[in-house]
Amino acid sequence: MDWPSYKRLCDRPDVFSRWMLTQTRALIDDPTLGDRLLRLMSETPIEKPVDHAGGSETDMFVATLELDEVARIRDALADAVARGRRTDATRTRGLGGFVEAWDEYRRALTSSRDR
Repeated sequence: MDWPSYKRLCDRPDVFSRWMLTQTRALIDDPTLGDRLLRLMSETPIEKPVDHAGGSETDMFVATLELDEVARIRDALADAVARGRRTDATRTRGLGGFVEAWDEYRRALTSSRDR
């Protein structure tokens, strides 16, 4: 895959990195949603450009979640932010962008459903 196509695909609201999905899974308390995220990460990631230097944490996945699942994840993350929860990997950087990313995906699903 070439870089422009890869970047365009990765910028979609339904595409998440393995790192983001792993941290999201660690932050939500719903085992059903956690299992759903785990299954998503077991799928084949988006093909990376040949000269991509990132490891498996930078694997990108097209999320195939239902609107209600995405809304529940977004709400669970908002709760985690409100309670000051962190993972070891987010301790320094915080959770900036987590709720926003899932909310963007929720809005995209809502918009496509309304068409």
